[in-house]
Amino acid sequence: MKTILVVDDSLDIQASLKFFLEDEGYLCHGVLSPDSALDYVAKNSVDLVLLDMNFSQNTTSGAEGLTAIEALKELDPLLPVIVMTGWATLDLAVKALTTGAADFIEKPWQDERLAHAIKLQLNTRRDKQDLARLTQEKQRSIAPQSALHAYSTQKQQVLSQLENLAKSDMNILLTGENGTGKSYYAQFIHQHSTRSRASFIALNMGALSDELFNSEVFGHKKGAFTGASQDRLGAFTLAEDGTLFLDEIANLSAQSQAKLLHVLEERKYTALGSSKVLENKARIISATNADLSEAIANELFRQDLYYRLNTVEIEIPPLRSCKDDILPLANQFLTSFCKQYDKPALSLAQCAKQALLNYGFPGNVRELKHIIERVIFMANGQQITAQDLMLSATTSNNKPNVQHTVDMTLSIDEVIEHALLSRLEHFNGNASKAAKSLGMSRSAWYRKMSKYDAV
Repeated sequence: MKTILVVDDSLDIQASLKFFLEDEGYLCHGVLSPDSALDYVAKNSVDLVLLDMNFSQNTTSGAEGLTAIEALKELDPLLPVIVMTGWATLDLAVKALTTGAADFIEKPWQDERLAHAIKLQLNTRRDKQDLARLTQEKQRSIAPQSALHAYSTQKQQVLSQLENLAKSDMNILLTGENGTGKSYYAQFIHQHSTRSRASFIALNMGALSDELFNSEVFGHKKGAFTGASQDRLGAFTLAEDGTLFLDEIANLSAQSQAKLLHVLEERKYTALGSSKVLENKARIISATNADLSEAIANELFRQDLYYRLNTVEIEIPPLRSCKDDILPLANQFLTSFCKQYDKPALSLAQCAKQALLNYGFPGNVRELKHIIERVIFMANGQQITAQDLMLSATTSNNKPNVQHTVDMTLSIDEVIEHALLSRLEHFNGNASKAAKSLGMSRSAWYRKMSKYDAV
């Protein structure tokens, strides 16, 4: 429900407008002076202001109203201000509109005219907010649009569960190994929810330092800190009425965990440099490859935050347990990359298909995608052979052998990727231990992994 602030020194006018506005379906709050209006807008969410132009006795100049318009627009540039006065002149109307007013209504007002003006300005505000969100979303980590296809029984069961859960507004925790495509599953939930027309915003929590957390998650106002040259919308604001996906949630510091818990409990937050309290209207989906029970036992993750995040917990199965999905996915990636790189159509030879089915995929779907992307440049003919795939040897139970060999013809990026996946496999998917074994921080590990992470 939209909130309208009435600024008028007449209690009779306020009462009349409150009755009219609430009958139209709006929330209404009234104040008696411009100073009170500024204080209220600074601390509360307001969608539109109805502003009288004169507050001092024997004053009809409208100067107080003009000053108030400028101050209100300084607080919130997108806030529509409709001015109302019983001393209307053409000159005053022009001054009000050039100062930043959205419309000019003469008292006594006509209900239909006022209702139309309010609706028009609220729609305009919504369009401007949507444009601001879209502009900033281009700079954010937004999960790509993608359809999930299930061929294995395990994957079909997961998608069926998620499709049912999508209809609710409950928070969902996705668990599973690195590279299983948890961001795609999060997007699948969003696409099948009642929020699908709103934004889907994804944040990699493992790559956020404590210094960046507030700005990225809650936003900031211009001048809030050195380098804050303009207002920035936070992820909670961008995901308003939509879905906020918090990836690698286990890698948040204790300080950031406390801040996130507070927002989830109170459903309110403020941007850096602002005193305005905003309502959290986003649906939360989070994901991790970590064992949160172990992290809680080791006091690395807050148990109360865990309970806030996992109204329901769904484990995404590894690719090696969904063998019916391997070849369809490989062919899907093959078609996509051949088109992307303008390569002639390639196909998998029977030996290549068998090699893929026998492979353990420590990096799961992500690794399969990188293998196919690489092989279209390495294959010598129209058919891709097992040798072209350059897969490591695997054990008989389809789990990868930790003794990998590296082809010396690979690029440095491919060698780094190979090393990361090898370490991850050695520590059974535990990213924290893998990072430590390479002398890297958890945030550095996730920044490096994100370079190779397409799913």
